[in-house]
Amino acid sequence: MPVKAVVFDIGLTLYRDVGAAKYSREYFSKFLARQGYRYDPWELDKMFHESRRILVERGGDVEYWDLNVITLMLARLGIRNPRLVWEAYKRHVEGVLKGLKLEDGAIDVLEWLRDEKYSLGVLSNMGSHDIVYKLLERDGLLDYFDVVVSSQMLGWKKPDEKVFWYLTRVFELEPHEIVFIGDDPVADILGAKRAGLIAIHKPRPDTPPSPYADAIINSIGELVKVLELMV
Repeated sequence: MPVKAVVFDIGLTLYRDVGAAKYSREYFSKFLARQGYRYDPWELDKMFHESRRILVERGGDVEYWDLNVITLMLARLGIRNPRLVWEAYKRHVEGVLKGLKLEDGAIDVLEWLRDEKYSLGVLSNMGSHDIVYKLLERDGLLDYFDVVVSSQMLGWKKPDEKVFWYLTRVFELEPHEIVFIGDDPVADILGAKRAGLIAIHKPRPDTPPSPYADAIINSIGELVKVLELMV
């Protein structure tokens, strides 16, 4: 049966990371400093990851909203103020947005996919659905996509098969009718394959190509040729 839908991961797949964590912590640090709390940005980065780890160890393999993590992180620093927490979270979102840039050639590929009548989607492990939506909105991509899904929206994260099951339900397609493109060999590729999807790996510089992938690409622009061979 032919492919009917193409779905992209966000980070390091459709977008490249040019310092998302760096900008997030810098924005976060400057905001807190204006409130009288002075912390080095990378001290905050360590605290952010420690707070997420505490939640994961307690609650299992679910996706915690970044607001949840930041609330705990600031509480551990002695800061308990809902308005300040919310404003700090907004700075985190702004910083991550600044640090994610659309991959070269992505618009051309999306145009081709739309002309070829593929249904299009996004499926991202992201602790803030705000970030996914605002990225696509900022870069004028929302109109290309039929479905936009994040792990924070679902509560589960890749490679959990429930994430990919949800994708098949919203598209009303069988798993083998959907191609998923991602950078993570476990969360993206192994997860998609276990759920019955076609998986295309766009490896990170520090990650070898997955042996489970149906195809390997080194840039988004190579996707067109791969899909043409699947017709």
